[in-house]
Amino acid sequence: MKLSKDEVAHLAELARLKLDESQIDKMTAEVGSILEYVESIQKVDVAGVEPFSMPAKSQGFRPDEAFDCDDLTRELILENFPGRAGDLLAAPGVFSNPKN
Repeated sequence: MKLSKDEVAHLAELARLKLDESQIDKMTAEVGSILEYVESIQKVDVAGVEPFSMPAKSQGFRPDEAFDCDDLTRELILENFPGRAGDLLAAPGVFSNPKN
């Protein structure tokens, strides 16, 4: 499956990537190559092959643990973070539209 330059430029915009014309040309070829490989994998006959799954517990996930830091470290983090809302770190929304 080949993608057009316009499709690659649209994907780059959705991913919030700034690509110049040479990068779009390169990505058009590379993404096309990846999609062709995926198409070839999809042709593999897997009839009779048992699905494999592994429960999350056996993958060794660790629980999140909150920890305290000293005031100096905390203030350094807050000072060096680009966005700040009071004592909170402000980051752009994942689903917000960048054009608005």
